Amino acid sequence: MSLEQASYLSQVIAALAVLGSLVFVGLQIRQNTRSQRVVAVDSLAAAIAAINVPAMQSPALGNALSKALHDWATATRDQRIVAHFFLFSFFKLSESAWYQRKTDVLDETQWTGWETLLRAYYHSEGVKTGWWPHRHHAYSPEFQAFLQATPPPPPDIGTLNDLFENIQSRAAR
Repeated sequence: MSLEQASYLSQVIAALAVLGSLVFVGLQIRQNTRSQRVVAVDSLAAAIAAINVPAMQSPALGNALSKALHDWATATRDQRIVAHFFLFSFFKLSESAWYQRKTDVLDETQWTGWETLLRAYYHSEGVKTGWWPHRHHAYSPEFQAFLQATPPPPPDIGTLNDLFENIQSRAAR
């Protein structure tokens, strides 16, 4: 083999090595992206659990939220205080989930459940007329526009009062 042929062979080997390295890096990036999506979904699940733990420990949060979602004005001052902190946390968390959906971190099937519950809270009378007008500025203009464009949730979702007070399911009626 001549020196020139050896040079060509070494260039081909070097090119294959570079190509192999690029394929390896691409696979690592893909795996890392999947891992980051799992972490994002897990952190959203942990965060929603964290804001629901107090409700499991005390029915007062559920009662306050049920009353405030139905009619902000008829909820007591204490119920509005409790509902405010839950709603603020829930809407902030939902805003984060919405941005993660926009960037394809959350896939459509994961977002569907978030969106349905978000629409149920956003379109409730108490939030629309009592809470949201005073707190919407805490959220990005893009998220506000998204919420304004959403339709009300399906009627079979019901309210928290339906869930807490009715023993029979709507489907059984």
